[in-house]
Amino acid sequence: MGQDLSLAHAVDQVLAAWEDMTARQELSEQTYDKFALLLRRFTRYLTLRGVALLDQVDADLTEDFITARGRSRHGHVSEAAAATQHLRCSVVRAAYRTMRELRLTTEDPTRDILLPGRSPGLLRPLSEDESIALRHHAGYFGRPTRHAAVAALALSGGHSGEIGHISIRDLDLEGTRVWMHGSSKTDARWCPLSPWALNALAERARFVAAQQLRPEHIPAARLAVSNRHASDAALQARVCVALGDLLRRIGVEGDPGIRPASVTARIAVEVFEETGRIEDAALRLGLRSLDRAAEVIGLSWRTDAAEPIVSGDDYA
Repeated sequence: MGQDLSLAHAVDQVLAAWEDMTARQELSEQTYDKFALLLRRFTRYLTLRGVALLDQVDADLTEDFITARGRSRHGHVSEAAAATQHLRCSVVRAAYRTMRELRLTTEDPTRDILLPGRSPGLLRPLSEDESIALRHHAGYFGRPTRHAAVAALALSGGHSGEIGHISIRDLDLEGTRVWMHGSSKTDARWCPLSPWALNALAERARFVAAQQLRPEHIPAARLAVSNRHASDAALQARVCVALGDLLRRIGVEGDPGIRPASVTARIAVEVFEETGRIEDAALRLGLRSLDRAAEVIGLSWRTDAAEPIVSGDDYA
């Protein structure tokens, strides 16, 4: 990690790593395009302020970029909306996480930046950059692991109490979906699978099927936990342990708002951002209450829904 490493060279390396992750389906092409665009804007922002070397980037400059006022698509200059600030922060944090993996730096200028958020102690869904890191660290080496299966099911909308029951027969690979059995608190439902989740679960299903001594046992073989007899509580505990392992790997276990349920909540955020309908987020998670769905994604939906999100500004 040379102290004279240029900012431009570091960014080029990050973008190349993200391209590789996109090829492995850990990032979608849309996410790559969005993150690459914002990272280039961050680089341009720093360059205009005389920053040429990576070690010249500090928390103050980074916070200035994240909170900078911008121009809307209608040409109005306004304060950056909370959603815009969180997106900018996610991109910079993801870039520095990649730089650390590439051994380009040990720093993270976003570490102490405080952004508008929910009350302390409440569940916080994973941010976009954290979900990318989770998929990256859930990758398997040598054989498809249960961690990859647990991550795939949670990021598709499965709750910890459901994931331990999912078996090979619940996978509809042709329909790119998985059947969630529901629970006393959630409804049974089909959950669509992203390309990464589909691949992870297909590989895991093939691996698990090959371990079965009798063909008739294959459909009932569990994907995310062992087939040993266990109570519902024990199955849920095993899933939570696996999710906890992954959260530790991506370095967010110290966040008081992060729990295993934060992984499942991520897809609800994505569904709401895509459709603008809290009902769709509730359906994906099998929740029977719109208020509960809004709580999961951190939305004061009876008031926040009326507030426009500024987008298309100078830096986000």
